[in-house]
Amino acid sequence: MDIIDKYNQERETTIQYDLFELLHTDFNYSLKHQLKNFGNDTVTNFVALFPIKGKTRISEIKVLLRNLKDILPKDLFEAAKEEVRDICDDYKWINSNEGKNILQIEEWIKAARHSMSVDFPSELIYIGRSFVNPISLIVGGYVKGKGAKDLVKSYFDQMNPPIAIEYKITVYETER
Repeated sequence: MDIIDKYNQERETTIQYDLFELLHTDFNYSLKHQLKNFGNDTVTNFVALFPIKGKTRISEIKVLLRNLKDILPKDLFEAAKEEVRDICDDYKWINSNEGKNILQIEEWIKAARHSMSVDFPSELIYIGRSFVNPISLIVGGYVKGKGAKDLVKSYFDQMNPPIAIEYKITVYETER
């Protein structure tokens, strides 16, 4: 197996997707558009609560949603109800201790990936989290020498990671 295949295989054992893209704080565009254009002040005021942020109370949102049951057509109400359930679940998770910790790690990962692509463009380095323990930080890959490995470790340690980094960096020999 060549070095690129090994790198890709190891990289796939960590969480690489951007978690922020998976979290919902607002209705999808189509549903929000339908609700906004429904032409009812109660519906319009309900939609104005989204994207959900700050000190928005989920209990208030659910009460207001129930008020829409007699106003909206059944299919539109059910779609809104499902979206509200997903949004509230994500909002609760975002504000949980685990959510806050993971999102802090994700922010660091985003910044580190950007910096790494600029400062180490020729090294095969990946940054991710463990599927088994999502509150983790893994930096792994392949570098061309011990000096590069030490430099990479020092570089990421100086970026003030929110938790200790688990390094899985291997030195490989290049063909001369």
